[in-house]
Amino acid sequence: MPPNSPQHSLILASGGVESATLLAMAAHDGDTLLPVFLNYGQRPAAMEQAAARAQCRRLSAELEVLEMADVAAVFHAGQERLFHIPLPHRNLVALSLALSLAEKRGAHRVVIGTTRDDAGASPTATPAFLDQFRTMAQELGEVTVEAPLHGLDKATVVETGAAYGVDFATTYSCLLGGASPCGRCPQCRKRAEAFAGAGRVEPACTLPPAED
Repeated sequence: MPPNSPQHSLILASGGVESATLLAMAAHDGDTLLPVFLNYGQRPAAMEQAAARAQCRRLSAELEVLEMADVAAVFHAGQERLFHIPLPHRNLVALSLALSLAEKRGAHRVVIGTTRDDAGASPTATPAFLDQFRTMAQELGEVTVEAPLHGLDKATVVETGAAYGVDFATTYSCLLGGASPCGRCPQCRKRAEAFAGAGRVEPACTLPPAED
């Protein structure tokens, strides 16, 4: 396929700033969008899914949800503390499922929203891991694995998203999962720093409370 030509793109949609930016970029390029949300029992899953759905609705795309919430119970077993993100190496799991689904749906590529800032937080967000996963994907078929934002910090992603018309009021990043982001968790702080670094006012969340 020629470079920059429209593609059938499976985009891992988490509801955050990064995946919202990826969706807007792909839509701008004329790609056929296959947004996929992975519910693996993370604490903010309901609000993240609501955000991803709102972003997809704006682009006339249908969100597909992979329900793995029961998996969290297995990973929580025997733990006194319930972690906000129960699944270790989540990018490995997410990309593996996305690659399989892309093959099934006839998508040309899988797109994930990791950034430069993520590389220090998870070994499955490093350039080395992504390169190795791409190599594996090439051995399995013709679906490519891409991380277009990986060389950018979060502030630059905000600037990029704004240029593509992302409605940041419908993005969600809080680890606690409340209708109103807490503003104190690591994700909320990183988000606030990114908007400040981009010279933009962080908008209030306009998503309705998630249904139980």
